[in-house]
Amino acid sequence: MRIILLHSDFIEFKAVSKALKTAEETNTEKERFEECLVVLTAVEKRDEGTDVALKVAEEIQNVADQVKTKNVVIYPWVHLSSEPSSPKEAQRVLKETTEAVKKAGYMVANAPFGWYKSLNVSCKGHPLSELSREIYADDGEKDDQGFGEKYDDKIKKGEEKFIVLTKEGEEYTPEEYIEKFGNESELGVMIEKEALKIDRTKAGEPEYHKVCRKYGIAWEPMSDNGHLRYGPLGNFLFDIVADYATQVTQEVGIPVYNVRGTSFFNLEEGAVAEHAKLFGDRLYTVKSGNRKFVLRYAACHQQFAMIKDWVISYKHLPFAAFEVADSYRYEQSGEMLLCFRMRRFYMPDMHVFCRTYDEGKEWFKNVNDKIYEKIRDLGRDYEMLFNFSAEEHYRKDKDWVVKLLKSVDKDALLHFYPEGINYYWTVNIEHHILDDMNRPREIGTVQIDIGNSERFGMNYTDEKGQKQDMVILHTAMIGGIERFLYTVFDTAIKKEKECGRVIIPLWLNPEQVRVVPIRESHIEDAMKIAKQIENENIRVGFDDTNETLGKKVMSAKKDWVSYVLVVGDKELESGQLDVYDRETNKNIKMPISDLIKQIKEKTKGKPFKSMYVPMELSKRPVFS
Repeated sequence: MRIILLHSDFIEFKAVSKALKTAEETNTEKERFEECLVVLTAVEKRDEGTDVALKVAEEIQNVADQVKTKNVVIYPWVHLSSEPSSPKEAQRVLKETTEAVKKAGYMVANAPFGWYKSLNVSCKGHPLSELSREIYADDGEKDDQGFGEKYDDKIKKGEEKFIVLTKEGEEYTPEEYIEKFGNESELGVMIEKEALKIDRTKAGEPEYHKVCRKYGIAWEPMSDNGHLRYGPLGNFLFDIVADYATQVTQEVGIPVYNVRGTSFFNLEEGAVAEHAKLFGDRLYTVKSGNRKFVLRYAACHQQFAMIKDWVISYKHLPFAAFEVADSYRYEQSGEMLLCFRMRRFYMPDMHVFCRTYDEGKEWFKNVNDKIYEKIRDLGRDYEMLFNFSAEEHYRKDKDWVVKLLKSVDKDALLHFYPEGINYYWTVNIEHHILDDMNRPREIGTVQIDIGNSERFGMNYTDEKGQKQDMVILHTAMIGGIERFLYTVFDTAIKKEKECGRVIIPLWLNPEQVRVVPIRESHIEDAMKIAKQIENENIRVGFDDTNETLGKKVMSAKKDWVSYVLVVGDKELESGQLDVYDRETNKNIKMPISDLIKQIKEKTKGKPFKSMYVPMELSKRPVFS
């Protein structure tokens, strides 16, 4: 069970509408509780049928005593968990928790379960006012830091194991690394979250949602859960990022074959069924007649189904296949997150086919370097979580792993899966950013696959005329399309907190320039300037509304336009335009030729698309 404990001045909430048909009737008036410990709770699948409630109650009492309050408010918050329990089990656990805390002498209130609620909470600012806990029903011996079972005990039981590897090749347990280097770095936060199960996520609505709203990216209420819709501006961003993803594959240095196919695969096909088992209850399935189909969760199925029919020689390797694949995963409703976790998303999925494992490792490094190049181009950086299907793969290739770390100047968290399981892969890297809410978020990835060539019947003919299986790299170099946008939006929020302005990268901005005539008499000449800019493959808008100059400029700034050009008598006579540069927050005088040159230099090497809305503001509807 996961909980967040907030020592609060007050909490106010109001039941608005039922989220579950089975939700019990409740008070729909606003409720307020003063000087209390607010406990956000998420009951998980692993808690079903257990007595975890008693342990949760004990932890609530401990914290309540530390902050010296007898008032407790238990608030269901399913979004804390990626694997929530059934509603019935969640209600049971919360009821038992409430009763146990009450029995210990505390005043306990419960926010209604199964309702959408408005919420307002004021959290105190002392060190104990914001705490998170992950509580298990089983009795594991606690170590000194309270991180759960002892590290060595976990190894003996054949469970997962974590170590931290530095770029100098030194190994630390997660506890040792945090003790020596601290937990304030982005890697430190990821180590705590992934290895030590300490969650320091900030509470509240993610601020990047306002960027989504600005560009018309939202859940589609008339579809299944987890499906997005895009307005014209959001769709522009989607398409130009898809073009960028395609362009990045061409920079790797091997032949790339762009393919396209279906999303439906027959579960009666042996290879499809075997591969599908790896995803368990995350499969998104449909029935057609008497047959059951799985919706693909990446481009693997289509590319493998196609490439098994190709005649491939050793002379053709290595090569890659690529598709921006519509992908489907049946995520739990409580897991959904705009642009990060959806049931339908788009994966720019490239598979690199190699002759040998050593050749695969060579291209793995090349891909990893490219992944870092692209995230740093956005002004961000990744922390790496290596996953090994067995520790022996790491021990055998430790020198290669250290070489990977040195190449990008990073230490990394290494995760070893339990021994004795025959995985189809040996190693993968999850590339995480630390988002504005202090959450590690996986964006890019690369993996070595040694099983699917045989499973799908893909092979090549070697120098001796013998059929050989291939080693395959699974790569998403910029992440999914939506996750790349998530990174861009999160970066924009971080920049806003630094400089007071949301700044979208110039090459991505749906409207790069806006031309603003001062008066009606300037419209004709200002439009000529706008057309000149447009002819240089620059996205330009034109404010032909009847608003005042001040309102026009303010409107352009609110629309996050990169450059705003004011055109009046003085500018037309001198040839020096008055240009507002959003990135520097300065007004600059320059001729149109210099502005065009500056934009060209800043967008060099990036894809271009024309605007998806009319140039003239008067012709654009108000998008909702």
